[in-house]
Amino acid sequence: MPTTINRLNDFYVKYLLGSEKRKHLTIHFLNAVLYGDDAPQIADVFFLDKDLDPERADGKPAKLDILAKTDQGMLINVEVQVRRQAHLAERFLFYWAEMYGSQMKRGDGYNALKPSVSIILTEFDHLPEASWHNAYSICNDVSRRRLTDHFAMHFIELKKFTYSDVKALHRLGRWTAYFSNCGDRETEELAMSDPVMKEVVQAETAFTEDEIMRRKYSQREKAVRDYISAMDEAKHEGLQEGFEKGMERGIERGMEKGMKKGIQRGIVQMAVKMLENGIDRHTVAAITGLSEQELAALKTAAAGGCDA
Repeated sequence: MPTTINRLNDFYVKYLLGSEKRKHLTIHFLNAVLYGDDAPQIADVFFLDKDLDPERADGKPAKLDILAKTDQGMLINVEVQVRRQAHLAERFLFYWAEMYGSQMKRGDGYNALKPSVSIILTEFDHLPEASWHNAYSICNDVSRRRLTDHFAMHFIELKKFTYSDVKALHRLGRWTAYFSNCGDRETEELAMSDPVMKEVVQAETAFTEDEIMRRKYSQREKAVRDYISAMDEAKHEGLQEGFEKGMERGIERGMEKGMKKGIQRGIVQMAVKMLENGIDRHTVAAITGLSEQELAALKTAAAGGCDA
């Protein structure tokens, strides 16, 4: 694998920002997103389970790249989105709601709820605004008074990000330049101009030199490529349109009634191919939307009835 990697690979993002060993980098990144160059307000973070509810009613894992709680009790999830999909706004809102609601335990009052923030990095243009960093909250349409500080959603759209001098960038700008896969010269300048970014680059070097990490990274890259290829083929054949309609019917009538044979064939074929290439079931489940139980059955069937 070349030393240059895709820094938006979600396995790499988890390695960089989801580790106790490097959580000072996570804290720096979160403060940059939420507070810019103002005084940092987050002093510590505690990493939580990556899946809020791995087996929802529809069998799809609630995938979050990084989920953490700050020393003030705020919940923050960081998600990477590399491909435009239908209903993304609703998807992001649903994941935020799952995160927010996960704080309530039996017998708790509403005072147990703390502010919850979603940070979404996209590799494509998602919003109509020209700015690359957009923050959303709940406020009055006329007075603009904020209803509550419990909801916030930050979008960082890397395709919109431009700069002329990486050394002149502010704190969040430096992080954004890094995640936008800036070139070797800019990466070196980042490392020379900011001690935190120097640590980030050193962590990337350690990642690329680790054989196990490289293998998992490559596996994830291949899974994403297979997914994109399969979805493009499905759309070409009309399966994607049928899948979306089937999903809508499934919400109303139950997921099993909503799925059509043609839709199943495209998704199932993709899942079988990924399993045959050695991709683990959890990754395949996250990519295809099939449950791990369904994948286990597919693998058994592909093996001629012998459980793997």
